[in-house]
Parts: sequence; C-alpha cells; structure tokens
Amino acid sequence: MATFEQLPRRQHAKRNREAILAAARELYGESAEVPMCEVARRAGVGQATLYRNFPDRDALTAALLEEHFDGFTRLAQEHAGDPDAFFVLLRHLIETFARFHALGALVQARAGGSSGLARVRQAVGDLLRTPLRDAKAAGTVRRDLTVDDVFLVVAMVRGALERAVGAAGRAAAASRAMTLVVGGLSPHGAPA
Repeated sequence: MATFEQLPRRQHAKRNREAILAAARELYGESAEVPMCEVARRAGVGQATLYRNFPDRDALTAALLEEHFDGFTRLAQEHAGDPDAFFVLLRHLIETFARFHALGALVQARAGGSSGLARVRQAVGDLLRTPLRDAKAAGTVRRDLTVDDVFLVVAMVRGALERAVGAAGRAAAASRAMTLVVGGLSPHGAPA
C-alpha cells in the first residue's frame, strides 16, 4: 500500500505520462518526423522523464496505438452481433488513420521491429474475424474477403491519405476512400 508521501509523487508521474501522450498525439497527428525532445518540450517535461516513461519511439508509438486499440475494442464490444459491425469497425480504422495519419506511418515504419506493434495488429485482426464472418453470412461483403485483405485495404487508404493536405483533406480523402472501398467489398460491386 502506498504511503501518504508516495501518493503525490504517483499522481505527478501519472500527470507527466498523460502530458507526454497528449503531446505525442498532437505532434504525431501531423508528422512522423518529430524528435523525442520535441515531445518532451511540448509535454512540459524533461527528457529524463520522457525516457523514464517511454525508453524509445517504439514504446511511445505502442502506447499511442494501444490507446486506439482500446477504443477499437470498446467499439467492437458495443457492436457485437450488429449486422453492420464489420463496416462500423472498418470505418473506425480508416477514420483513425485519417486523424492520426503520422501514427500510421510510424506503425508501418516500425512494425517489423516491435513485437508490441505486431501484437496489436494481431489483436485488431482477431476483433475483425467475427464481424467479417457475420458480414459474409449476411451477404454484405464478398465471400472471399479475408482479414489480411482488410489490412491491405487499410494500407491502400493510408497511401491515399499521405497525398492529402491537412486534416480536412485527409478527412475528405478518407470519406471518399471508404465509399470506394465499401463498393469494392460488396458482393455486387455496389455500396452495402
């Protein structure tokens, strides 16, 4: 059990961690080329505090990705059994990449070197399996669609987002990409 003196230190450490994550979310919303020292500066913490919480960029990226995964998990739970759950989850993935496109670039660039990032990708795939199976059974998606195909689609959309300028441009590109993707995933070539 924590002593009375330890509680303020723990609260301060928690605030520092939250400030670092908030700064990283903001900075990586626009660019993947942000130095770690800029994250510390924006968070209002020293570099030692930053590195005590996140020893490297992979650890920081994994923490940000885990936040998004937690939201994705809640969304999957909320829509369990919903016939449109697959499209709700796909739209969420695409919108997340539109809002945090630099995070997607960091994940892509570092996925081979981080087992944490690979685990999150596997967990996302696991959450997509049942809604995908249900969508196939309902006839709202192609019968040959796989979870790997979904990741291919997300990568293609991410590529389109890289060409868009600014948050509004990425949002518009994501919306148009989603319309085209839904049409392509439909068993009849029309939006589901």
